[in-house]
Amino acid sequence: MTIRRVVLIVGACILSASCVMSEVPGRDAGGDVYVPLPDAMVQCRGNNDGVIDRSEVVFVPGAEASYRVNPAGVGVIVDTMGAMGAGGARVWDFTSTAGELVTLRLTEVSGQWFERSFAGAQYAARLDPREATLGVYRATDTALELLGAVGEVESSRTMLRYDNPVALLRFPLRMGDTWTSTAMTVEGMVDGTPVASRDTYALTVDARGEVRLGALTFRDALRLRIETTQVFPAGPGRRRIQYLWMTECYGEVARITSMDGQVATEFTTAREFRRLGF
Repeated sequence: MTIRRVVLIVGACILSASCVMSEVPGRDAGGDVYVPLPDAMVQCRGNNDGVIDRSEVVFVPGAEASYRVNPAGVGVIVDTMGAMGAGGARVWDFTSTAGELVTLRLTEVSGQWFERSFAGAQYAARLDPREATLGVYRATDTALELLGAVGEVESSRTMLRYDNPVALLRFPLRMGDTWTSTAMTVEGMVDGTPVASRDTYALTVDARGEVRLGALTFRDALRLRIETTQVFPAGPGRRRIQYLWMTECYGEVARITSMDGQVATEFTTAREFRRLGF
């Protein structure tokens, strides 16, 4: 894995949210949802009002989620805009089962080799399910924050710690919300080589509508657009656009990440197309 690629993965601000299972099977998702964990069942009750409150998203170490994703290094054709449905609502059809089935797990930070470097961190998860680099997160009463990234093992000699947290989600999350976070890496290291970057995240909840997956249909999802720009001490900067589709209780149900250098907010070729599935 190259130094530049690891830094850009952090800039893409990959988010891992709830691993969930509906109490009542069916295509329409909503109502009471439970997160299956080794020692407990965590309940989330959504009200399908188009606003995602903090109580309607669960971030619990030990949770897992299965996603379909295109192979690493292989671009994929995507439809970020969706289509207008019969009732006038936007519809995104993500029912394709193409790609690899991967599992993302929210890992405890306690006891990990990087624990002391991330005060207050609650869990870590792979930034990209196809890469062995973890994002380190903190969930507060009002936000989900990215604190940095590390290699899964200490021998990778990879650690990128931000000088201040990046707010990936702000609660309550609703249509029209917008905010910006900027952070710099502190004494960054990738494969034992020093690196540095200043990363700016511009986030907007820019669309609302229906998301169709192979096994579930979410009638009232919010689309979060994340535009990430990275500046390095030497060499050209990098820009990437990412879309997350968020729902009550299930959290993130789909993700599309652009190729590097993307300028147009809607695009048709992506480096990653991830969606909840079997």
